[in-house]
Amino acid sequence: MFSSLNMRHMRSFVAVADHGSFTAAAAELGITPPSLTTTIRQFEDVTGAALFDRTTRQVTLTDTGERFLPVARRLIGDFEEALGDLDALSRGIGGKITIAAAPSVLTRILPAVISRFVVDHPDARLRLDEMNAGEVHEAVAASAADFGIAGEWEPLPDIAFRPLFSDRFGVLCRVDHAFASQTFVTWAELSDQPFVGLGPESGTSAMMAGVGGATSSNQTRQSKQSGSDFTSSAIKDAAALGIAEARDVMQQAEKLAAAQNKLADIRASNAGKSAKSRSLAGNDTPITLPRPTVETSNTLTLAAMVAQGVGITVLPELAARVSDMTRDKGLVFVPLSAPVRQRHIGIITRKSKSLSPIASLFLSEVRDQAASLDLPAALEWY
Repeated sequence: MFSSLNMRHMRSFVAVADHGSFTAAAAELGITPPSLTTTIRQFEDVTGAALFDRTTRQVTLTDTGERFLPVARRLIGDFEEALGDLDALSRGIGGKITIAAAPSVLTRILPAVISRFVVDHPDARLRLDEMNAGEVHEAVAASAADFGIAGEWEPLPDIAFRPLFSDRFGVLCRVDHAFASQTFVTWAELSDQPFVGLGPESGTSAMMAGVGGATSSNQTRQSKQSGSDFTSSAIKDAAALGIAEARDVMQQAEKLAAAQNKLADIRASNAGKSAKSRSLAGNDTPITLPRPTVETSNTLTLAAMVAQGVGITVLPELAARVSDMTRDKGLVFVPLSAPVRQRHIGIITRKSKSLSPIASLFLSEVRDQAASLDLPAALEWY
């Protein structure tokens, strides 16, 4: 019954509701008043409900029309957004991407990816927000960022974490410190050392306290995607009602989902191998760090404290290399052992919200290019 409805009926209904006049609405739509009247009658006949009360002086919405108006507006908006997104995806153009990420990701990984991406997609606009792990997860959950790249954190509703890479933890100390000449340092050797550290809001601090890790409940396996993952609920509802334009959008979305699933199958195989190696490395062993003399939220501040001899610190290797702090400040990074411990950095998204086409394209570029970058740290890519 509803298959005869399409977006023309929705737009006609909204136009009449906005103008309170068939004549004015018809002028806006570029059709004749009799044609508009016929369209509205078709809509009412199919739905079995009167949408307008008509008098010689005015046209007003019925109670049913009042309740349906916001739904119709959302259908039109979602439909136009979906068409625009799919068009942008097919042509690889335009759109804004907001990314929340850890400092080491923003300074060491994303610049090279972005430099290539903006050449291929000159109409794309990117905003980069530097945050600690907890803030990244919260920004994505609040839709303040399209996606995030940071460490694991306490589970949040509707948040998915997919591992991207891991790097080992080590000691950052002065070149004249006794640890600087060692091949590795054990965790036990840290117990009597003056120590400076990151605050509890950082992903590194949280991991040391036992939050996150390879078995975190916030980490999700790659699941098969369908066209529904790339469209709004309004588009799905419209397709279910038989609206032709919405069905076309769903068909295009299914093709996109099939391509994404093929790529995900390849990555899932590699991720399984990496998870096994993390377990063998003892990455779930609880770690207790010395009580810090100084606590900060910024790795550059932390390095400055180490350089001044306030104490040593523990950081993942990539974080320790931010802004070449080891070279410029005369600091040395020494890997920690017994056990070897790794930080897991991953892609943080909302389970209930699909990425825009341009954001999906950029994220694919990150996955495809990042592992080939010349980075000053020994990373394990998933």
